Amino acid sequence: MAAGSPIEQPQRIFSQLNALLRTVELYPPAHVRIVQAKQTLHGDMTAFLDAHQRLEYRFLGDLLLANDRILPRESVVYRNLLDVCQNERGIGLMTFTQGFELWELDALLEALGQGLVGSLESWAARTAVTHVTLTPPIEAGKQAGEVAARRAYYGSVEALREIESTVQRQAPLSGEHIGALRLLTSTILDQIVQTPGLTLRLASIKSYDEYTLYHSVNVAVISIGLGLVIGLPVAMIREIAMTGMLHDLGKIAVPVEIVQKPGPLTEDEWIVMRRHPALGAQVLSHLAGSNRLAMIVAFEHHRRFDMTGYPLSPRAGPQHIVSRLACVADVYDAMTSRRVYKGAVPSRQVCAYVREESGRIFDPRFIRILDHMVQWLSHHGEGEFIR
Repeated sequence: MAAGSPIEQPQRIFSQLNALLRTVELYPPAHVRIVQAKQTLHGDMTAFLDAHQRLEYRFLGDLLLANDRILPRESVVYRNLLDVCQNERGIGLMTFTQGFELWELDALLEALGQGLVGSLESWAARTAVTHVTLTPPIEAGKQAGEVAARRAYYGSVEALREIESTVQRQAPLSGEHIGALRLLTSTILDQIVQTPGLTLRLASIKSYDEYTLYHSVNVAVISIGLGLVIGLPVAMIREIAMTGMLHDLGKIAVPVEIVQKPGPLTEDEWIVMRRHPALGAQVLSHLAGSNRLAMIVAFEHHRRFDMTGYPLSPRAGPQHIVSRLACVADVYDAMTSRRVYKGAVPSRQVCAYVREESGRIFDPRFIRILDHMVQWLSHHGEGEFIR
């Protein structure tokens, strides 16, 4: 069976497919290199499908997704293949299902390498493949929306990086800092409202080197998805998303060697780490254009539903409802992210953990909402949430 995580395996399989297409152009069909490459790809594909039943590669302009997870590096490396598939072959989605046979790989190589004679439907009928489905690219409008959302996502990372740099220089933050972040957040929200499937696709963007920045944007994205499932007004979701963007601002003041430590923190290091909610609220209290809700969430997002988290504040009231939502989004992204000291946890296992901690760490109402969002988007990806 192919080694690696459910994320790494699709990356390797697509790399093998790209290499095989190039090899086919250089050697005759029976050449040993082609035979070996096809057997390796088929073996790895079979192993993945036996474990996961389905593998989808979606092409969206210069974006490559595997089972609705964005592959940033592969999107750049295999840009030529993405372009050929969409613009020359009319393919926007390749779906492989359990039972994929070696001869079906030959049919796929013919379609990708030599091109289709007729439509995708006629290709499927002529070849009689049953475990490979080729689908045309999605509508240009929806594709443009995904590209706009992705650009706003990376723009938000840049905006947070600028805020971080400004705070570290002990320079005053301006209303422009928050204004830019608010504009980018609104762009992400507007696109998710039109295409809810973007929630999990955007939240799959990760960075090991700048985990805190990407994590903050992901918490905002997941908060948007949760807010839509609940049926909150868009104006309210907009403010909730901003609290997600800013919830970890206090980590700017925590030494990077603690934030990125590849292992458990010592008790002294935990004392320092536990200061970040209060530090974040303090920074936000001096930030023009921020609001009280962002300060509350920054301060409370680790306090837990049963009030046993941090910072401890015996005289404080119950955790704010938006802080409870942020807590769920925060843990979901943290657990599904791969770090130096841990692997990424599959969504279904994260949901199971959140259910186990219902009433302790998490508000029970948000458990059902997270389950609904993840399950519905995993199965459907597009369209409206069913409330």
